[in-house]
Amino acid sequence: MKIAIVAATGKIGRQIVQQALRNGHEVTAIVRSKAALPPELQGARIVVAPLQAAALSQALRGHDAVISAYGPAPDAPGTLSEVTRTLITAAREAGVRRLVAVGGAGSLEVAPGMQLVDTPQFPAAYKSVALAHRDALAVYQDVGDLDWTFFSPAAEIGPGEARGRFRTGEKKLLTDASGHSRISYVDYAAAVVAEVERPQFIRTIATAAY
Repeated sequence: MKIAIVAATGKIGRQIVQQALRNGHEVTAIVRSKAALPPELQGARIVVAPLQAAALSQALRGHDAVISAYGPAPDAPGTLSEVTRTLITAAREAGVRRLVAVGGAGSLEVAPGMQLVDTPQFPAAYKSVALAHRDALAVYQDVGDLDWTFFSPAAEIGPGEARGRFRTGEKKLLTDASGHSRISYVDYAAAVVAEVERPQFIRTIATAAY
């Protein structure tokens, strides 16, 4: 497959690039600058494009799918919804129907009608970013002409060894036997690429965790 990855230089984006390359895909890493590119992007085609519809549309043409690893900055969370709308417009103009976006765990349900971000124990430091992801999910939920997936990681995501084993699911936060919800960057990336290869969660929120 020809897969374009937006925001490919971030901690999650670069792992998704690596996983897609390992799986034999033709990868385009869309970045805003070629300065200080991480080594994980080696082997990918590098395209510099601003987060504007016209430029992104040009970069996305000819691809089978696009993965967005763009995340909001804590000091400007509202930009995520703007970038989401821009990406949707660009995908439409480029004729790319399949779109997988890195989401936020805060939008996952811990009980019927109760999202993680709305629980009393949700860390205040992460709330603005979590709410920005929820606003972005609402943008996707109004889109009926693209095969999108809002793919949220577990509540805890970070560096770690690749286990190669994880669970996936729809809408609900996944926890292990001890009540923890966690996954490594590398295994989350594997779950995202697997969703592109073998779609299971179309036009919904999905997640992966141990």
